[in-house]
Amino acid sequence: MKVALIALTLMLLPAGDNEDPPSIGFSVLANFEYKQGMALPETVTKYDGKSVQLTGFMKREDGGEGETAEFLLVNDACGCNGTPKLNEIVFCAMPEGKLAKVQPGVVKLTGTFHVGEEKDGDVVLSIYSVDVDKIGN
Repeated sequence: MKVALIALTLMLLPAGDNEDPPSIGFSVLANFEYKQGMALPETVTKYDGKSVQLTGFMKREDGGEGETAEFLLVNDACGCNGTPKLNEIVFCAMPEGKLAKVQPGVVKLTGTFHVGEEKDGDVVLSIYSVDVDKIGN
């Protein structure tokens, strides 16, 4: 009886490897006024280097067509209108040798999230990036 109860308990426990990574919304990523050089809030830095899920609109950075190795994920609350703020954009890179088809509407992706200012000289290019593992459910 004890063995059966232990087996049932173990079956009901979530398996660590099968759990989905945490989902981070732009409500968290864009929930502060970004200023160059500022210390980014712990609400976003706690995800640095971790696997996460994100949703938003896919946009090609270069405005071209076809598949791409890099794209932007933009705040899905903006409705693709206007210019998003820097903390409403995630720069996404596909794995080596893989390309993504830019999809219409809101997409969900999973990957390793990186937080911190990426600069070209004195100009901040991004504060969020992700190494994409998977696009879609």
